[in-house]
Amino acid sequence: MKFLRIFIPVLVTAGLTVLCIFVARWLTGMVPDGEWADLIKAAIIVFVVASALITVAWSAYFTYIIRNTMKR
Repeated sequence: MKFLRIFIPVLVTAGLTVLCIFVARWLTGMVPDGEWADLIKAAIIVFVVASALITVAWSAYFTYIIRNTMKR
């Protein structure tokens, strides 16, 4: 049972990371060429990666709260 408590969050985090990479590549591919293209692409990548990190952090926090609540 302890195996699942570690394996499932790792699997979800890895899946979210892969999804984040594909979304960032897809969105940066939609940016037209121009003077601001590199800056826009960098902003998209930073936003997508930061969103994924915030999602993982909130998920871990809520999991921690739920586990502590269930122990009481």
